Amino acid sequence: MNTSQTMSIHRALAELKTLNDRIAKSIQEADFIATDRKSAQKINGLSIEDYEKTIQAGFDKSVSLIERRNLIKEAVVQSNAVTHVTVAGETMTVAKAIERKTSIQHEESLLAAMVSARRKAINRLSVENDTLTQRLEAYLTEILGKKENAKKEEVELHTKSFMERNEFVLIDPLHLNKRIDDLEESISNFKTEVDAVLSESNAVTQISI
Repeated sequence: MNTSQTMSIHRALAELKTLNDRIAKSIQEADFIATDRKSAQKINGLSIEDYEKTIQAGFDKSVSLIERRNLIKEAVVQSNAVTHVTVAGETMTVAKAIERKTSIQHEESLLAAMVSARRKAINRLSVENDTLTQRLEAYLTEILGKKENAKKEEVELHTKSFMERNEFVLIDPLHLNKRIDDLEESISNFKTEVDAVLSESNAVTQISI
């Protein structure tokens, strides 16, 4: 009769790692079939009967290790789907925390793209507007002649018109600074806490196989 075994997730993960190596080794070392003369009495120093037992034992060992690995892995996956942890103030399943650890690279890519876009937009804004005063003066001189001789109302009118046509502004419907700050904080807080939280959970969560 099979007996149930209980272990922590931490111990299960360690055994899974060992099992992966043992499975590969057992398959590599096993003889699953052989070819020899019909008259042969021994193979590799063993009687035919004993060699057949060796083949069976090697096969049984590989199958047994694979079955144990599958049982442990299934129990870990099921546990991760229902065990909850709190990371950076957000409660989620262990499975979700593990998935976000993997997929957070997409959030980091988004953050990097937003930061780069903001830098380029601000740089262009500075470059274009830095020359605006000089260009305005040249424009007013061309239109009105000497500024001192022009009427104040005309100067103001042409200045307003020029600025409306030529001044650069940021087009920022996303309010990008806040988006960047929020995402940066979210990523940083999650990455700072997740490994410790998962380790603590794995140490106390028990599974049965």
